[in-house]
Amino acid sequence: MGMLNVMKNIIAAVAMAACVVAPVKAKKKQTKQDQVEELQKAITGLKDQLFVDAHENGMGVIVTTSLNLDHKYPTEDMLLDNNAMYTSSRTGTFITDRTSTSIWKGDAADSLVKVGNDMESKDGDLAGSLYHFVTGGTRYMVYIVAPGTYTITGASYDLPRSLAPKASAARGSGSASKIGQVVFKETKFSEYERGQEWRDAKYGTEAVQSSYCTMVIAGSDHCVSWSTYTDHVTTQTSAAGYRNTIKEIKVDGLSVEATLATPFASFSVAPGEILLVDGLFAENPAASFTEKGCERVSSNEVNCALTGFDLARIPAFIGDMDKANAESRGYPKLAQLLKQIQHRELKMTAKPDTQKPGAREVYFVEMGK
Repeated sequence: MGMLNVMKNIIAAVAMAACVVAPVKAKKKQTKQDQVEELQKAITGLKDQLFVDAHENGMGVIVTTSLNLDHKYPTEDMLLDNNAMYTSSRTGTFITDRTSTSIWKGDAADSLVKVGNDMESKDGDLAGSLYHFVTGGTRYMVYIVAPGTYTITGASYDLPRSLAPKASAARGSGSASKIGQVVFKETKFSEYERGQEWRDAKYGTEAVQSSYCTMVIAGSDHCVSWSTYTDHVTTQTSAAGYRNTIKEIKVDGLSVEATLATPFASFSVAPGEILLVDGLFAENPAASFTEKGCERVSSNEVNCALTGFDLARIPAFIGDMDKANAESRGYPKLAQLLKQIQHRELKMTAKPDTQKPGAREVYFVEMGK
């Protein structure tokens, strides 16, 4: 617990560096871009040192896996076709993949590892990753962790354009399950519909002042008195035509969070170990339940007792560590630590699902099995 707090304080200091490094390093002849790059380099150096400090203080470093979205959605057309955030007629599959987060709980209090594309470390939160790299369909994420055993306790993701299940259970029984519970929180998502609208030409009136001579010297062209007059001239400020538009639309959707009450998978890390661990990833529909096991617990929240839960396994390979490129990205100390990495097999309590279609291995827990 003490080591965890020390590391949290150090990483919080790294976050604060963004506020103090730039003014100290700034020079009059530097451009704004130069200052930003210098600040980023300083913060990268502090983060790189953080890995060494953690390792020397008995913390562990783990590298685990999630989905590489750029590989699954490699083109703009494919991304738009699956991204409900940008166009209201889309499916929202990309949003679910992007927000899918697996939660690992350690022995120490407040010791969490959150794995997912949105889970970069922010504001000194050690639950997020401090470094990542991608290769093929896999996103590798690097964490500093307290020693101990880590158990996967659930997962969460967003579902745009989805409705909560009907609630049929008696009050207080929606979470009664040996497997666990899933919470569907009703919320609104912003989508942005692209289109075109016809706009008429626009005109504006501009006051134009002109000078004229009111008195000249007799027998000459020399003006000795001037006056002004004002004309109001109408001009076109924009032509008629179609304009591209982006309109925000609010749509119903769900934030889904499943919490497991039964063992699914775990791994252990000793002080100073640097481990590579397979990832487990929630792909909708990960949760199984029946409407009779669902109850509405508030105006916007439905809890359902789980009858089953499954997660896809994303294997991690030692050979992929060559793609980390930590040194070339300003993390030479992390690069040295990663040379010590060893693969740690997950202890799987969940069972493999041989009936699930797809290339990835899927594991599940289920009532009565």
